[in-house]
Amino acid sequence: MSSDYRRKDLHVSDKLMRRVARYDAQAFEELYNQSSGAVFGLAMSILGHRQDAEDVVQNTYISIYEKIQDYEGEGKAMAWIFTIARNHAYMILRDRQKRQHVDLDDVHDIGVETTVAEDLHKEQLVELLLEHLNEDERQIVVMHAMSNMKHKDIAKTLDMPLSTVLSKYRRSLKKLQTVMEVNDYET
Repeated sequence: MSSDYRRKDLHVSDKLMRRVARYDAQAFEELYNQSSGAVFGLAMSILGHRQDAEDVVQNTYISIYEKIQDYEGEGKAMAWIFTIARNHAYMILRDRQKRQHVDLDDVHDIGVETTVAEDLHKEQLVELLLEHLNEDERQIVVMHAMSNMKHKDIAKTLDMPLSTVLSKYRRSLKKLQTVMEVNDYET
């Protein structure tokens, strides 16, 4: 599975979903290409962890393939897909609470290369910063910044007015900038 989740076209037609329901491999690939960026963005906004978000993307498309016959249409394909993705993300959150976390200092002692350590530092910084945002702010920032979703598409997805999405996005960026300045964080 590619780790590059770039949004191409957020609109998924019922016609495409009917083709997927006929187990058309090309249609399924088209569905994935059109929507995986948005699914990844949603998962990142909930989980704040790239690897878990990638797992959500994979599990979402497996579920779509298995449950495509349950899709009823009415032009709400993305809402249906997002519901599946959100459920998978919340399952991961519940699993996180049940298991113990690995101490990152122990991982570093094993002999991790500097590039991996740098990537880990950046990922930890992003997770730390995202903790300062509420759920709406986090979803908007991650969906826009990581999935390249347009603000109007985010507004539609989150069922918010465009002006609200824009103001929350600007406020979130200012909040993140302040947190970085106060804590003297470097990227």
